[in-house]
Amino acid sequence: MKIITSVVNNPIFIEIQYFTLKKHIQFDFEFIVFNDAKSFSDFTNYNDITIKSQIENICIKNNIRYINIPNEHHKAKQNASFRTAEAMNFILNYQKKNPDKYLLLDSDMFLINDLYINDLKGDCAIVLQNRDNYQYIWNGLYYFDTIKLNMELMNWHCTLNTDTGGCMNKWFIDAKGKNNIMYINHLSSLNWNNDDIELDNEKLRDFIKNDKRNKNEKFYSELYLNKFFHYRGGGNWKRDTTNEYNNLLYLKEILVG
Repeated sequence: MKIITSVVNNPIFIEIQYFTLKKHIQFDFEFIVFNDAKSFSDFTNYNDITIKSQIENICIKNNIRYINIPNEHHKAKQNASFRTAEAMNFILNYQKKNPDKYLLLDSDMFLINDLYINDLKGDCAIVLQNRDNYQYIWNGLYYFDTIKLNMELMNWHCTLNTDTGGCMNKWFIDAKGKNNIMYINHLSSLNWNNDDIELDNEKLRDFIKNDKRNKNEKFYSELYLNKFFHYRGGGNWKRDTTNEYNNLLYLKEILVG
């Protein structure tokens, strides 16, 4: 299986993700980083044009395969969802040319419990989004067996009323009657708290509870399958003016040891 991620701004994400994968994945895999960092000053890299090369260097240091995503034209395209959709379609084209089983993770999503091959059932496993009864796939976590799936209708672009992945609605409607689809359960941002689930890692529990982004005692981060911890917001789509991820070194200590 190939496990892939698209990274836009934070080399620390790569190390945390890679080492948690090595710690918890219970099957053979190849990890591939798609480098979507900008070589120009941008809100995603906090105006640090060295981020792209930093990501390359982290991958080289850890012997991780990386592929740079062409994105110079994003200087004139500022919409975060549109940019993400283009990166996802670049990855999609790679998958079409290289059929395999793929697990894609958002750059700030990390394994916290063991994952077995049988945890990912069927021809695909997806997180389904619903906006005004319009169903489409979230781009942050999915499993595709691209050998079995018909990928002709796949398109990660937005629609007028959706963000990244809205155009996946056509593929989803078609696939429902043809493929065995697993729907990934999760605890979504600001819709859960300490009472909803037990975490074996007490330090991670405290990290989640003390996140300053929490509201009304609801947690900002997310959990998927009780195996994937999603820090959330790592691509800076909220356009924060300063890098607020200096606590990631502590998160690395918590998850990797």
